[in-house]
Amino acid sequence: MKKSITKLLLGTLTEKEIIEFKKWLKDPSNQAVLEAYVRDYHDLNLATIENNLDEAYNKICLQIDKTEKPVRRLLPNWTKYAALIVLLIGLGLFYQQGFFSSQNQVVIVPKDDSIILELGNGTIQVVHVDGIKEVKDSEGNIVYVQRQDQISYSQVTKKKELVFNTLKTPNGKKFQVELSDGTLVFLNAGSSLKYPVNFLSEGPRQVFLTGEAYFDVTTNESNPFIVNVDELDVKVLGTEFNISAYGEDEHIDVVLVKGAVDLNKKERLQEGAVELSPGQKGTFYQDSMGITVDDVNTSLYTSWMQGKIIFNDLTFKVILKKLERHYNIEIVNTNAEIENEVFHASFDNVDIGEVLGYFNDIHNIDFKIKGNRVIIK
Repeated sequence: MKKSITKLLLGTLTEKEIIEFKKWLKDPSNQAVLEAYVRDYHDLNLATIENNLDEAYNKICLQIDKTEKPVRRLLPNWTKYAALIVLLIGLGLFYQQGFFSSQNQVVIVPKDDSIILELGNGTIQVVHVDGIKEVKDSEGNIVYVQRQDQISYSQVTKKKELVFNTLKTPNGKKFQVELSDGTLVFLNAGSSLKYPVNFLSEGPRQVFLTGEAYFDVTTNESNPFIVNVDELDVKVLGTEFNISAYGEDEHIDVVLVKGAVDLNKKERLQEGAVELSPGQKGTFYQDSMGITVDDVNTSLYTSWMQGKIIFNDLTFKVILKKLERHYNIEIVNTNAEIENEVFHASFDNVDIGEVLGYFNDIHNIDFKIKGNRVIIK
């Protein structure tokens, strides 16, 4: 009944399918399955269309009445949720998830690459997330303290010159860093952060990012915090924001959760900074050097920290790159017809088998597995 649920929510069930669906729903456990889907798999979008829910409810009831009135009487508890999803489809905000793939489990073993810490002297260290340790230099000074999935520099011995470390997260892994000023950085998969072991008492607190990270910056009005991302500088005093700068996106997104940030085009300060307010996304286009500002639901851009992946109006080609990075697998697409097709989808802490099962069940995108490689047919 997986496809029938989708067709129901899309309003494309035939009369014969409606009769079969009614029989399926006589089982209370099946009713619970349907209600759980329409309730739980769209929670991120509920607030955005709450005011239009009654209108959507009336529309879906009218559609059901036109087909077969008993359907409405059978399902009083979930009809509004179905209406909600129908409206989301109309607004272009419909996010499918991996719910449908429970019977399509695929065994894929992701690669297990290591998190790497490069010290200022060029020494490379492998970071294991299953322990607690204190690292000191040859003079007995603390370099950093690691507590499982976080490295902290808050106890570092002060130095008079800047010494940079670089943390690199491979595909499939995330990691946290507490900088010497107490700033917290949550680094996403396939990213790197170059930062001082300790900030100097004078001058800006500057770090360098590739990939994606969430920053919770400690306030210091005398020493602004600057994140350098390619040709863009993000300047703050104390705030929370997310930066995404992956190569396949061809632009840099800065989403502000709290406080305020300034976006500065590197070496073009005379053009003036673009200031963001909470709930806004600034997008820097590297080809044109232009910056646009939009109001957004910030949770859509920060939910990756909870293991969720959300694809909002992305081509299949870009989605595959993001799946490779999130799961640390290789995906080969041999179906050129769909690589530029646009999808809306989100998945909540599921394995890659469920994601592939969703695309197979709902969009008839077939695939096969060869070790760590997924081949789209």
